Amino acid sequence: MGKASNDRHLALFAFTVYGLIVFLKALGYVSVELANFLFQIEKGLILL
Repeated sequence: MGKASNDRHLALFAFTVYGLIVFLKALGYVSVELANFLFQIEKGLILL
């Protein structure tokens, strides 16, 4: 239940966020700027 479990949960969360953004963007609900911002957060380039 240590680091491997946390890594699995983080990967699942990242794929869920990515899939949600791609799906909504395909439907036209998410602007390009918002999608880019969320991708940068996911990559760790922007620290909140």
